[in-house]
Amino acid sequence: MVYRAFRFGSWLARAVPVRVSYRVAAFFGLLVYWAWAGGRRRCIRNMTHVTGGDGARARTLARRSFSNYAIYLVDFLRFTTVTPEEVRERVVFDEWDRLDAQRAGQGIVFVTMHFGNWDLGAAALAEHGIPISVVADTFGDPRLNDLVLGARRHLGMEILAAERMGPSILRSLHRNNVVAMLIDVPQEGPGLEVQFFDGPVAVADGPARIALRTGAPVVAVLLPRIGRSERVLGRIAPVAFVPSGEQERDVRELTQATMTALEAMLREHPDQWYIFRNLWVADRKGGR
Repeated sequence: MVYRAFRFGSWLARAVPVRVSYRVAAFFGLLVYWAWAGGRRRCIRNMTHVTGGDGARARTLARRSFSNYAIYLVDFLRFTTVTPEEVRERVVFDEWDRLDAQRAGQGIVFVTMHFGNWDLGAAALAEHGIPISVVADTFGDPRLNDLVLGARRHLGMEILAAERMGPSILRSLHRNNVVAMLIDVPQEGPGLEVQFFDGPVAVADGPARIALRTGAPVVAVLLPRIGRSERVLGRIAPVAFVPSGEQERDVRELTQATMTALEAMLREHPDQWYIFRNLWVADRKGGR
């Protein structure tokens, strides 16, 4: 069922003019916001942390988040037809020299979030000539898996399966690749607790551990959409960190520094953060 819906959506997104697709997607996103009570409740709760307790603004941001996510899905469904020329046109980024300087033989650990259009940023790296490896979940349906991961491979990404990512990530960094990882994925276990906006969140410690093990620098990355256009703005924040030699302390402090860098960028466009599951520790204890 999901596979057929994906195929139909992919055909429809390419058949309809993109501006029309965006308007329809934004409206559909609002419908999902009202229909999906659990996702709506969790998104509002997350946005309340971002707004410092302003419930009215949190609800506004949550509605926009659902609409923006639907617009992102339109872009994703169209990725199989995106050309290198379109990638160059759609990604606004003028810090290539700074990024190239970070990549000094041991690769870079990119840490990002479900925000804006992160896939298009990976495509821009590949188009620039920087090999990009992306950690991604696999789907139970092989047809859906081939379709989704195939869209990302079309953009130039090497896909690393999340369930066996350890050795693959190390090999990619040794080849001087950029390895991109999403950090705003709620952990099934306790996770590593760090401060984010107004309270502790539980996130994966993998990016920090891998960076410390390989010596690769960590760069926080977000790609906000520019208005309702197809273009995105590349934002990077290299995370300055000097290890102390105490492993667990270094993992915690590097993860905290990374989340602090992401928080500063996220504050500018919180409605482009697609977070429909509980991330804050206090909310996860509530279980809803």
